[in-house]
Order: sequence, then C-alpha cells, then structure tokens
Amino acid sequence: MPIKMPSRRPPQSAEDFVAEATALPAAPVPRQALPWLDPRVRPDLRVQVNTKIPEPLALKYGYLAMRLGMRKQDAMEAALSAWADQQLKALGLPEADS
Repeated sequence: MPIKMPSRRPPQSAEDFVAEATALPAAPVPRQALPWLDPRVRPDLRVQVNTKIPEPLALKYGYLAMRLGMRKQDAMEAALSAWADQQLKALGLPEADS
C-alpha cells in the first residue's frame, strides 16, 4: 500500500496535517519475536529484578502488601503482571500462548 503524501497547500492545523497523511499498516509481530512465548521459557523460574522506585511508591506498596497479608514480592509481581497484561492487550499482543 503506497503512502499518500499530504497536499502542498499549508494545512489549517496540526490535526488537519495528520488527518491528510496516511501510513502503512503495522506489520503483525511474528510469534517467535515474542520472548515470553518461547517454549523454553519456564514459568517456575524466578528472576530477580533490581530497580529503583520513589520512596513514596515503595511505602505505598509495602503498606498495601501488609494490609492484604501478602509478601512485598507477591504484591510487586501482581502489580507488574496486571500492568504488563494491560499493555500487551492494548498493543494487540498475546499475553500467553493460546
């Protein structure tokens, strides 16, 4: 599909300029390019992640973990898992092999 260039007349606004231009549709991502779908990935293997977060966030998730009777590690895993699944869904990518 060829790219349609906007007309040479100056657009009225940035929104008009964007509306006039078209782009190629995004190519589907091959399944082998999605590392979490690799058959060699082991769900039982735990990987340590070391990251810096702002102190207020650390205190919030520590407090919530305590109130919910969870370990901090489990609370962080639940939060990261929910966020990652949401982002994958927004991108139209599979969360797991299905």
